[in-house]
Amino acid sequence: MHVPAHRLRIGEGRVEIDGSQGEGGGQIVRTACALSALTGVSCRVSHIRARRSRPGLRAQHCAALKGLASLCGAQTSRLRVGETEVIFDPGPLRTTDVEIDTGTAGSIGLVLQSLLLAGIGVPGESWRAVVRGGTDVPGAPSCDYIQHIKLALLAKMGYRVSLRIVRRGYFPKGGGIVHAEIETPGGEMLEPLHLPEATETIASSGLSHASSELAERMVAERQRKQAIKGLTDFLHIPSKIGVEYGPADSKGSGLLVWATTEDSVIGASSLGQSKRQAEEVAGYAVERLLKTYHARAAVDPWLGDQILPYMALSRHPSVVSVPFLTRHMQTNMWVIQRFLNVRFYCEQEGQRVRIECGPGEGARA
Repeated sequence: MHVPAHRLRIGEGRVEIDGSQGEGGGQIVRTACALSALTGVSCRVSHIRARRSRPGLRAQHCAALKGLASLCGAQTSRLRVGETEVIFDPGPLRTTDVEIDTGTAGSIGLVLQSLLLAGIGVPGESWRAVVRGGTDVPGAPSCDYIQHIKLALLAKMGYRVSLRIVRRGYFPKGGGIVHAEIETPGGEMLEPLHLPEATETIASSGLSHASSELAERMVAERQRKQAIKGLTDFLHIPSKIGVEYGPADSKGSGLLVWATTEDSVIGASSLGQSKRQAEEVAGYAVERLLKTYHARAAVDPWLGDQILPYMALSRHPSVVSVPFLTRHMQTNMWVIQRFLNVRFYCEQEGQRVRIECGPGEGARA
């Protein structure tokens, strides 16, 4: 995919990003450098995670940026944990396979966020990525969520990715392995989304998983049983939830549930924790899913955040609805608008928020 010149924000020199703006998290540097690689526009991100208890880059940020640099032959400033400023000067995107190891339980899902965004501009028919780290860690999208929720919506836009979890990696040791095969979309732009409100729910699904050492306590089965009860009580349709155990370097469990509608898919996940019963894990995931369902929103708030840059790269204006607007979303919009000549419009509609992305001032649709 080639980004047309009229979609690039008019300006001179390097894009300057203050990483302490808005939500102030690592998402700013991930989105900025991915868009830098995609557009070929150099960027500098300063004050990275300045207000966090441990400011600067973490292991997963360094891994993501190194992966992006390998995709486009970028010249970068020093990529080291704790660095509070990054300069990313990209070259042309090229067809190459990427292998990344966070070295920790750093989120594979967050690394993939950057790689997939930049990767839509890679020439050729396909490329592959192998990422090692955490598949299911706190504060980040699980790889199951990426696979079953995010990739389902991206496929509607003409961007197809196959994801396979080879080995799970729970916090704190990680050790997970994920293989991704990315088909590069043809043409200049992605297909638009038109999801202003929820449509009828036609299926309810999920995946309950745990490390092998928790099999004797039937943790995955207990999560599954509780989730099926909660989903059936509210959605009034049968729910199919798989159970999976496997070897892992750290003991852990998790659950992803999702509801497929006529036009979209909404999801929510939860991770096992010490002193949290399996039934509580399931209850939390179901509760999070139902917040989106009751708001009649077409996408959940986590996908609402992650889909924004792809909306900005669609050939016609895209529309989605979310149950509420988050600082993460607002910050992501701000970063995207620094690189691309687009504008986001947000409007409260009953219990949901409508988000539309269209051409910016002076741009052609």
